[in-house]
Amino acid sequence: MKKLSALLLAIVAAGASATGASTLELRHGDRLCLVGNTFAERFQLFGYFESGLLAAFPDLELSVRNLAWSADEAALRPRPLDFGAVDRHLEAQGADVVLLFYGANESFAGNEGLPAFRNDLGRLLRHVSKQLYNGSEPARIALVSPIPQQALPSGRGLGAEAVERRNADLRLYAEAAEAVAAENGVPFLDIFDGVAAAFTGAPAPLTVNGLHLNEAGYWHASRVLLDALGASAPGTVVASAEGGAGLEIRPPVLPPGPHGKPDRLRISVGDLAPGYYALRRGDQTLAAASDADWAEGLDIQATPAITALVEAGDGLRRVVLRKSRLFFDRYRAVNGYYIYGGRKEPFGVHSFPPEMVRFDELVGELDDEAGDLAWSGETWRLERVDR
Repeated sequence: MKKLSALLLAIVAAGASATGASTLELRHGDRLCLVGNTFAERFQLFGYFESGLLAAFPDLELSVRNLAWSADEAALRPRPLDFGAVDRHLEAQGADVVLLFYGANESFAGNEGLPAFRNDLGRLLRHVSKQLYNGSEPARIALVSPIPQQALPSGRGLGAEAVERRNADLRLYAEAAEAVAAENGVPFLDIFDGVAAAFTGAPAPLTVNGLHLNEAGYWHASRVLLDALGASAPGTVVASAEGGAGLEIRPPVLPPGPHGKPDRLRISVGDLAPGYYALRRGDQTLAAASDADWAEGLDIQATPAITALVEAGDGLRRVVLRKSRLFFDRYRAVNGYYIYGGRKEPFGVHSFPPEMVRFDELVGELDDEAGDLAWSGETWRLERVDR
């Protein structure tokens, strides 16, 4: 039997299909840092983006830090006394990849604010792309588009006409951001239309007020952003047997969404030698079909195997949430005035430095735990059998 990892093949295929939309390269051991506004900041509340990223690329052993700050703009990032510029914190985290989220707050300035936004954003992109935050090479960066606003049922949030005007401005700023990214050779991750489609297709609101996404909204936005980064769709494995009579499949963990989905895994295997094939987990047969049917794709659902993958994915997300909260408490400490502000001397210099070191150690330990949980530990066999 040909030994291949279907998950790895799925990642390669997904990355190749996304090349036209993004040239952002993810490498082994990369530290990704999110920088930008409220939309970016709130990703850490639900853990769907980070757990989905780790589950999609377990072999890369990625890690994530959320350095975003509510209300930030490309040229306006106020901080507490002596907190330090964003560069300082990106360097402290050894950022290899920086995802930038700007344009939403700036869009309230309308058409008149576009020239300043373009200038400010271009200046920021040029600056960040020259920084060696990891100490060895310039940061790889990508610019993420703003998302639209959602029109809510009557009496909640802005009226439909006002939301339409807001979305016209938001689209203008998304288009301006895309143009600035192109001018500076920076990948642009356009998630505007994907989130708009989620608004349209969802049976219930995906925002708390039309502007800020709720948990279900962040699940959808995370999927759109992960797709832009080249990750395969949740609950999907696409592989090639390269003409062989079977292969090994290492299925991904399946972090569940707010309603428990995905509850199935769709597996497509192309280029099988003609014949009939069974997918087996130990002595258990999960599915059996012809090579043509496997090329089309089969759903594996409602089995103990899928339950195990979902439970593993849920465990991964729970660790991500714990790590995100711990890092937030370290990065945005409520007693920061004693750590870096006016009372650092003579009080904070005695007790806080070793405590910050311990915070970093704990966050790192949870990074390692999340990396381990990103692998399912499952190996399934697809092998040719008699009907």
